[in-house]
Order: sequence, then structure tokens, then C-alpha cells
Amino acid sequence: MATYARAKSIKDTWITSKSVTSNFGASPILEVWTRWNDTTNKKDMARILIQFALSSLSSSIVNRGSIPDPRSDSTVSAFICMSNTKHGDTQATNFTLDVFPLTAAWSEGSGLDNDTYSNTGFANAISATNTNSWEYDNGQSGANNYIGSRSRVYDSNSASMYMENGQENLKVDITDYFKAYLNYSTGVSVPNGGSADFGFLVRMSDTQEAADGPEAVSAGIAASLSATSFYSKKFYSRETNTRKRPYVQLQWPGEIRDSRSNIKFSKTGYLYYYSLVDGELTDLNGLGPFPGHVNLSGNGIDIVTDSASGGALTASRHSKGIYKLDIGTATNGADAQNSWPGPLTGINIGSSGVTAFNDSWTVTTAGEYRTDAFSFTCILPTSGHASFTTSNYQISLPNLRNRYDQGNLQRLRVFVNNKGTQWAAVTGTTTAMNTSVINNATAEIRELVTNDIEIPAIGLSYDENGNFFDLDTSMLYNGLFYKIVLKLNVRGEELIYDRPDAWNFQVGTIHDTYQGY
Repeated sequence: MATYARAKSIKDTWITSKSVTSNFGASPILEVWTRWNDTTNKKDMARILIQFALSSLSSSIVNRGSIPDPRSDSTVSAFICMSNTKHGDTQATNFTLDVFPLTAAWSEGSGLDNDTYSNTGFANAISATNTNSWEYDNGQSGANNYIGSRSRVYDSNSASMYMENGQENLKVDITDYFKAYLNYSTGVSVPNGGSADFGFLVRMSDTQEAADGPEAVSAGIAASLSATSFYSKKFYSRETNTRKRPYVQLQWPGEIRDSRSNIKFSKTGYLYYYSLVDGELTDLNGLGPFPGHVNLSGNGIDIVTDSASGGALTASRHSKGIYKLDIGTATNGADAQNSWPGPLTGINIGSSGVTAFNDSWTVTTAGEYRTDAFSFTCILPTSGHASFTTSNYQISLPNLRNRYDQGNLQRLRVFVNNKGTQWAAVTGTTTAMNTSVINNATAEIRELVTNDIEIPAIGLSYDENGNFFDLDTSMLYNGLFYKIVLKLNVRGEELIYDRPDAWNFQVGTIHDTYQGY
């Protein structure tokens, strides 16, 4: 499952050739369409302009290191997300929306009239601002300072999405654009340079938008298609009164899967190291891997015997101040001695004859040299038919609050207790309370009244103390009530926790009239 971070829209409007001086900067609805005009014998179009607060994400990546950098971590992706608006106009179907980066500044404006187009201003279909038309500085470098280019020369970091029934939400991948923006904002010199952020243009594709026969031929499509209308597709804008504001979303597999308390022989697992300075997670080596090495031993004897690695393993950086060592996905010491020329990244402890192990993390970064030692025990498999266990799992979330400030990060613990009955031959039954670590579980946040998913499924993290997840209230709306839905796979049994009667919460100042159960 993914971990998420979001940047909300800061400017949006839409423009139309049907009324070239009209502005819709304050409209709660953004429109994109093409319609044949019998008077002009050409097609009118509507396009969306939108820009996001990408600097908030870049600061978290570059300055704080709290979000992994997509330029060095291929697991990180960036998407534009916009929510569909249902409407009473003719619904566009079977069309493609193209999303292009804009390459010049534009004004949002304050127009509001989507019906009679009575409000004028900038931006509009002619001009980006009160001083620059869209066709100002018409260069052919591949990054024109305008939109609507008849030569269709756009920035290469574009995206598209096909919509069949027209009611789909928009979600398009802009990872390459976001990486180019990071290069530009940090002054990194890269091939082809970086991209300043001026936002995006959302429009129907050339196939749908060709205004007349000659333009259709120029776009490489049949001239007859120019007379085909593709009617309205609408999205919520940043001025919407609903919880549907557009955003850019980063997502990556960020859950912590610390297996220290439940590593099984010959299975994949991870050991984690937490670098804490004055109670705060702090990187030891910038954004680099663990600056040193890790030794594993059983009964005091090093498991790794590879002379090339000297018994040392390397650990990777998981996130700010957290490092992990992969157990079980690489080879054991004997195999490494024959086939690996350098340090290992993991070890298969299934070949060992012991169950109790030690892991020593030696830090060798500049100005610091220390070794921190920990221990873990491998879980042995069981066999035979002497007994079996039936489940009676109970889910609890301790230390909950009914209100959280917006913009906070709150760690919530999820305990799964097994009040199971163990059936044993002859001797009868016994009961016990056991806390289980669940390897396959998710949490999603839903808006309480509508049941709409606000934060999609996040993989539950776990460590030796059990399961947990981090609630990022910056992605939630001020004044609204929310609930959590947990889905856990326990020994093949799916457990669902959906108990708003037991716990729901609100973020920030209360505006919602709903007052809970």
C-alpha cells in the first residue's frame, strides 16, 4: 500500500473561445468541452488552467527529508487528482483529456458567471495576464509561453487520460514533470534542464478539439470529426464548497515493516534502526544509506563468513532517521563467499542452527563512531496434529482523541488481540490473550457523513510493539468529521473494523453540523 502527501491547488480557472474575454477564476466548477457552432461553422472549446502548491512538497523532500525524493527513489510517483462534478448539461463520453505543463505566468481572476459569461477579466481565451497574450513570444523551442498553439508545440512532460462514461475522476501521472520541477527549484544542472512551475492546461485531445476541417487535417485526423461535439466534462475547483478540491498527490510504499518480533526462518523480513537525537528522528548521512555496517551473530558467532565483506552487511535508508536491513532475500554466508564480490544487503538465516540472534549497528560517519546492539528471536515452524487454534480477534485503538489540529502528524496504534481457544488432544481447552502483529493490513480515512474515501488505503506499519499508522491531518479538511476503516488479513481471515459509533474525530475548528453518534 502507498503512503501519501498532497499539495492543494492555489489557482484555477477555465477559458473558452465561445466568449474570449470571459473569466471564471472564482467559479466553484471547472469546465472542459468542445461544441460545434452552427453560426461560425467552427468548434468552440473550453479549457482548464490550474496550479498547485508544489513548493510545500519540495520543501518536505529537500529541506526536511520527510518525503522520499522521486529523483533517486523510483518508488515515488506524482499525480494530478481532480474530482468529477455531476451536472445537468449533455455529458461528454468517450474522449481523452490531455494535460500539458504551462510555461508562463497567468492570472486567476475573479469571474463567477458560468452561465451567461458576463464576467470579464484575466486569464481568458486571448490573454494570460493583463499584459501578455497567450501567443506572446511564440518560440519553437518546445516550451511556448502560451497555450492554444496551432503548431501544437508543448512541453514534453505531458499526460493524458481516456474517459469512457465521462463521470471518471481525473488522475494522471506527472512524475517526470515533478522531478524536473525539483531540479529547477534546487538549481540542479541536468540534461534538458528543469521546469519552472506555472501549472497545467487541461484540454480535450486534438481528435476532439480540432476546430475545423483544416485544423483536423493538421492534427492528423479525418476532417469530418471537426464537426463532432464533445460536450461538458466538469470538475470541482479550489473554490468548491465540497471536499473535492484538486490536488497533486505523491505516493510511495512508505509503511514501516519492522519484523524484529516475528521473523520466521527462511522468510523475508526487515530489521530497522531508528536514529533519534533529542527525541527526533535525524538522518546520519543526509539522504544516503546507513553510514557504517551491520553484523549479525548467533550464539556469539558471526553468521556471515564472506571474507570480502568482513562479516558486515549494508543497510538502506527507509525515511528520515530510519534505516533498514533486509533479512532473507539475499544469500547466506557460504553462498556469498563463492559468488558475491562485495558487501551483502541481506542474509538468509534459515540455514543457522540457532534461534536467538544479535544485530550490531556500527556508525562510522564523520565525527561519530559507535555501535548499538540489539537482539531478535526467530520463530520456529510447527508441525503435527496435536492441537489447533480457533480465532477470536479483537481490534482496539488506544489513546484516541476526538479532535486533531490540522497539519499535525499523529501516530495511532492498532492492537489486534487474539482471545483464541486452543484445542489440545485429551486435555481440553485453555484461553489466552495474545497481541498479534499483522503483516497484511490497511487503514483508510473516510468522511463520516458521506462515507467518501478521503485518504485511500494506507498499509499498516508494524514493529515489535504491534501495528500502527501515521494520521496526516494536513490532507483532511478543517471542521469535518472522519472515521477510520481497517482491513486486516489474519491467517487468511479478513477482519474489517468500521466502528464510527466507537470512535470518530474532527479536524480543526468544527463547521460541520453533524455532532457524532
